Amino acid sequence: MSGPLQFAGLPLAVKANPRAKRVLVKLVPGRGLEVVVPRRFDPSLVPSILEEKRAWIERTRDRMLAAGTDLTGAPPELPESIEYRAWERTVRVDYLDRPGTVRLVENASRWQVAGPLSDREPIFEKLRAQTVKKAREVLLPWLDRASRETGLPYSALRVRRQKTRWGSCSSRGTISLNAKLLFLPPELVDHLLLHELCHTRHMNHSKAYWACVAGFEPDYRRLEDEVGRGNRFVPAWFL
Repeated sequence: MSGPLQFAGLPLAVKANPRAKRVLVKLVPGRGLEVVVPRRFDPSLVPSILEEKRAWIERTRDRMLAAGTDLTGAPPELPESIEYRAWERTVRVDYLDRPGTVRLVENASRWQVAGPLSDREPIFEKLRAQTVKKAREVLLPWLDRASRETGLPYSALRVRRQKTRWGSCSSRGTISLNAKLLFLPPELVDHLLLHELCHTRHMNHSKAYWACVAGFEPDYRRLEDEVGRGNRFVPAWFL
């Protein structure tokens, strides 16, 4: 298999991983379709594997596209501004092209990023790290306020960049939140915080759990649907 590869209208990459025990087919935001194969796997077998999974691939593709996920595989442009809806702030980003390590200087609602502009990934990593930092600053007092208002205590908060989940709650009451919440509208963040706080009482999605959610937010079904399409608010460079 050589040259640009595609399957089901998606860019296709086949990658060998020495730790892989079996073939893994996945759709990756910003990159398209990826097939991870064990070392020494015969790549001529990949087309038949994809055909077997075509229905799942097309179904997942359509769901992700409907949610606003970019699957084109085209490298994102460097953002001139970043809209953090949850923070209710838009940050202007200026770039200085120079050799060396990428550096970011923050000045209120304007950030200056200096580094080699021909290599975008280190710049994206710096913007992602800065977003995680801001998410911690914004989400901690927000979660504290939601906890007080609902009477649902938690033990600790972790904020990080995750590929899939918006959040989770451990059996010890530690809530983990995805930094990309910072891109969502405030009402969706409110709902996601409530979603995780109710897990401190019910570690499942039972009727009792949803009753807990509904007791604080009767419109939770609509908000759950909106969250399912939440990636449309997240820029491709962060996914």
